[in-house]
Amino acid sequence: MSKIREMLPGEYGLLDEFLYQAIHTDPGEPRSPRAALADPSLRAYVEGFGRAGDVAVCAEEDGGVVGAAWARLMRGYGFAGDGVPELAVSVLPGHRGRGLGTALISALVERCSELGYPALSLSVQRSNPAARLYERFGFREVSGDDREAVMTLPLGGRDEESRGEAPFEQARAAALRVLTAPGLAGRVYLQGGLVPWVAFGRDSGRPHGDVDVSVRLVDMPTVRAWLATKGLYNSALDSLNLGCNESRGDFGVHALIDGVLVSFCPFRFEGCNLRQRNAALAATDGFDALLEAVVPGVAERDLFKMRVLPDGTVVGCATLESVRAAKVASGREKDAHDVAEIDRIGFDPARYARVAAAYAVMSIECIAHEE
Repeated sequence: MSKIREMLPGEYGLLDEFLYQAIHTDPGEPRSPRAALADPSLRAYVEGFGRAGDVAVCAEEDGGVVGAAWARLMRGYGFAGDGVPELAVSVLPGHRGRGLGTALISALVERCSELGYPALSLSVQRSNPAARLYERFGFREVSGDDREAVMTLPLGGRDEESRGEAPFEQARAAALRVLTAPGLAGRVYLQGGLVPWVAFGRDSGRPHGDVDVSVRLVDMPTVRAWLATKGLYNSALDSLNLGCNESRGDFGVHALIDGVLVSFCPFRFEGCNLRQRNAALAATDGFDALLEAVVPGVAERDLFKMRVLPDGTVVGCATLESVRAAKVASGREKDAHDVAEIDRIGFDPARYARVAAAYAVMSIECIAHEE
């Protein structure tokens, strides 16, 4: 199992090896010698990493770092303008072909967007198969020559509307439509930053990108049936129809409900281990991938509960403790607002400690991805 997380400062020294592994070699050609890393044009990607503006995420397996994606403001091979950081990504041999590169790029793109960068850039040799992966993410060529291309991906900085986020009231209304629907009520559980605001009837005062809903795996057919009867089902947003889903495993379905993207993510328990699934879709994320998070040693009652809203409506929600633990673990600037609201409301410290400990050892695996 792989865990995608921010790289720690003490691990930045590993970037030398990842930089070497990122050097592309055409089939039949010998690998570049390690002495190539002494070239100042390559050293610029890792030298003194950790300065202001540097961003790095990594993939951890069995306590070791096996992949990394990082970005920094520099005039490298992929320079596309002042203020646009250049991306590099690398996975160690023996760990490739399992979607780690896709997961790493996705995490880095999200982090750079949160930090307000307007775009990301990169340089890729035209013979490198990774060029197709970058295109699926939305990178587009802006310059280049016969051998290499410079590509950029607009991020939109902090402009929430440019990322299609909905005002709080619109997101809240879409969430309550799902949570109170006949046949779904009691079977679906609201997740994410909306929880404290919906549960206690206050306006978050910020837009929300989507509505996340957890559903027991056995109840996913009921969800699809409800979407179909309401004319909301779109087969292109269903994980069952992805080309990479050869096993036809259920990794959820997305739907546009009253102008808000709602993600229905199936979960199941194996003893005290939670397995939560989700799908990244080309239509919403720029690529197709099937993802499964495993949270060991956690009880269902610590994660989900039925809650009475201020108006007396009863809906399923994630516990405040699980939302807070997830928000704290993410470290995203926008999540601090939701954490502060949970702290204002109050939460169970003992439950929070149990959930936070479980999330600390959570792993995320990319089960399959678009080739």
